[in-house]
Amino acid sequence: DSDHEKNSTVANITVLQMPDYPPVANAGQDVILYLPHNNVTLNGSLSSDDKVIVNWEWTKSPSDQDKAVDMQKTRTPYLELSNLEEGMYTFILKVTDEADQFDTSTVHVFVKPPTNKPPTASAGKNMTVSLPQTTVLLDGSKSSDDIKIVSWNWEMVSGPGKVEFSAKNESTTNVSSLTKGQYIFKLTVTDGNGNIASNIVSVTVTQNSNSPPKANAGGDHTVELPVDVLVLNGSQSRDDLAIAKWLWTREPTSLAIGSIIAGTDTSPVLMLTNVVAGRYLFRLKVTDDQGEWDEDTVSVIVKPDPHLYHLVELTLNIEADKLTKSRSDSVVMKLGLLLRDAASLVVRALRTEAATGRAVLVFYVETARGALPGPAVVRTLKHKLAQDSVLLQLSVANIQTTLCQNNCSGHGVCDQATRECMCEAFWMQDLFRKNFGDGDSNCDWSILYVVIALFTGFVCIVGCVWGAVCVCSRLCLCCHRPSKRQRYALLDNNEDSRLPLGKVMLSESESDSDILFESRKPSKLLNGDARNGVKSNRTGSGFKMERRIKT
Repeated sequence: DSDHEKNSTVANITVLQMPDYPPVANAGQDVILYLPHNNVTLNGSLSSDDKVIVNWEWTKSPSDQDKAVDMQKTRTPYLELSNLEEGMYTFILKVTDEADQFDTSTVHVFVKPPTNKPPTASAGKNMTVSLPQTTVLLDGSKSSDDIKIVSWNWEMVSGPGKVEFSAKNESTTNVSSLTKGQYIFKLTVTDGNGNIASNIVSVTVTQNSNSPPKANAGGDHTVELPVDVLVLNGSQSRDDLAIAKWLWTREPTSLAIGSIIAGTDTSPVLMLTNVVAGRYLFRLKVTDDQGEWDEDTVSVIVKPDPHLYHLVELTLNIEADKLTKSRSDSVVMKLGLLLRDAASLVVRALRTEAATGRAVLVFYVETARGALPGPAVVRTLKHKLAQDSVLLQLSVANIQTTLCQNNCSGHGVCDQATRECMCEAFWMQDLFRKNFGDGDSNCDWSILYVVIALFTGFVCIVGCVWGAVCVCSRLCLCCHRPSKRQRYALLDNNEDSRLPLGKVMLSESESDSDILFESRKPSKLLNGDARNGVKSNRTGSGFKMERRIKT
């Protein structure tokens, strides 16, 4: 302390092990059973320990080893016992804690004989009915028990065909759809203690007269494509005994397209695949065992697919048998991303291309305003895939609408197989547009106008060529023609008086000039030298004067 005084002492700490008390087993209270109840579950969950019980074990007492019993879940707090016999059973429960300390407990199960007698079942008297009656009443109300019957159950043991019960769990029930033959029905009753009893009754159905069957092909109806399987149901056809034969036949006025699934044309239900838009007409013929028959017809109108003009086919460069579900889902997801944000892609089918075996995805694009036109979707996808062909990871072989929607310029029809226009008479394809334009097949040109244009062009070309040839020939002649030699002679003095009036008259000043020469040429007159009775002045050589030159 402050006075520098000090002192000390010693403290001892003893660590004691925490006590671990053994567990306490509790197998539950003794149980009393009355046959026929012969199963029970023993509950040992009330066993306890100050920590935790790690092991449970149920065993049968050594004195009961010769007694029959089935034990299940012997390593749990709950022991399930079944198939117990009359007598007393002793079972031991052993529980063990983490320190391997254990405790045991026993429980007794007393199995006693029934306290009451089992019930007496009465299914009624055997009956015989004649067709066309096909319904009987089964009465088990005369069944009895010393206490009370708590449940009833009717069932058919044997018979020529299926039947229908109106109330299988009542003391009385109506049985319908009977046919010719013998039926055996069984009634089972149970009392409050689980005691059961059974009784059977026989119903014999005879036939005094045979009525023909009544065919029912299902009635006319309308469906809309796409339809994977067209189902025609004739199961509502009926007969007083039984229908022995069914036969579906296609009427001559029905569409021929459509494959009947094997065997269904001789069954109550006909199934037809690969149907197309149009009218299908089938006749159902039913025959009974006595050869009586009846027929009924059914008409089915198959309407076109409402999305036919919206469908787009995308052909992938991969064989259909190699396309997995994950890759297909990936293509669909990426196609949806290429389209508008508010648009959703609806897959209609995934099929195999017949010619190449490649996978073909058929779909349309839906928006809030409705489905987008197929050509618009095709243009959008072609434009985006042209920018980057690996957007889908799988290469695309072709994109086209399912139905060819080319109007061929209003002068033809589009061939669905080749996607080429089949033009009407006097119309043909615009070759420039096909080869150098958008590449679409068309019927833009009129053959009449094409012929006129070709003929006009041909005439112009021939005229131009002929004109050019003539011009060239004229130029060549002018350049190479030799000059004509002139002949000259002296003129007589009286020649001036006979000059034509059309000639230019000479002035007096010119009359004194000297004539140097004259030009002459042979006369072309056919009747000699006379001209209107006046003989021309000619030279001895036979030339006529034409021009004089004076000086």
